[in-house]
Amino acid sequence: MTAFFRPSEYHRPNNLSEAAQLLSNFGKKAKLIAGGTDLLVTKPPEVECLIDVANLDLNYIRKDDDGIKIGAATTVDVIESSEILSSGPYVVLSEAAGVMATPAVRNMATIGGNICNASPAADLSLALMVLDSTAKVAGQGESRILPISDIFEDVNKTTLKEDELLVEIHIPLVTRTTGASFIKLRHHQTSVDIAIVNVAARLTCSKDHCEDVRIALGAVAKKPVYAKKAEKFLIGKRLDAELIQESAEAAAGESKPIDDVRASAGYRKKMVPILVKRALEDCVRRCGTWQK
Repeated sequence: MTAFFRPSEYHRPNNLSEAAQLLSNFGKKAKLIAGGTDLLVTKPPEVECLIDVANLDLNYIRKDDDGIKIGAATTVDVIESSEILSSGPYVVLSEAAGVMATPAVRNMATIGGNICNASPAADLSLALMVLDSTAKVAGQGESRILPISDIFEDVNKTTLKEDELLVEIHIPLVTRTTGASFIKLRHHQTSVDIAIVNVAARLTCSKDHCEDVRIALGAVAKKPVYAKKAEKFLIGKRLDAELIQESAEAAAGESKPIDDVRASAGYRKKMVPILVKRALEDCVRRCGTWQK
């Protein structure tokens, strides 16, 4: 690690209280490290202290009557191969994990790191958003629970306080008539590129009508966003090809992409309805095809 990054201090706290105290003491000069796949590349010059979360027991995936709980230090490859996440709408998370970076990076990168990096194109964040996931955040005071979408403030910036760390993600249980899908557009679909546009969707059906829906867009704004107008367009209506197309076009109207080295804003905006339409069609096909 020293070949890439040389902080002056390194700490491995044994509990959350110690971790929060260290974060408070060092402020912006401290960074949490689990996988380190982003930190060891960016090497922010202001960071003087690394706080290793290895001893905090945050590497797990558990399911009970309350839902699915994922520790923030759980690696992406574990999420990709998890039996708990292998069926039903939960598969949207394992699918997102499977197209993230390289196998070597997935073996090191953690779900907490992917979320707290706050990339507008973060794959796991979109999947968690459409599953209505919440995050447990701990600091020096009482822990708090907030929707995953509320963590993101701006490009690579979260709403977490300086002494807070993400501890756990909770995914509520969903009904049998729910389907979900994740789609990622890259320059080459076999590459490890960051998304040009990525989309996640989750649809709950009642017969042939939309009972509930979530659509999340990535790489088209300063942070991952819900396509709320497109969602409202579907609620309570009979699902058919025309309705899905109109909803997809509404989602494009909610995107605010920029030009960068990967694609132009115009290209991204044109791809949004194509990907949303495909994701919603996948959701419809998947509704009612799984067992709890």
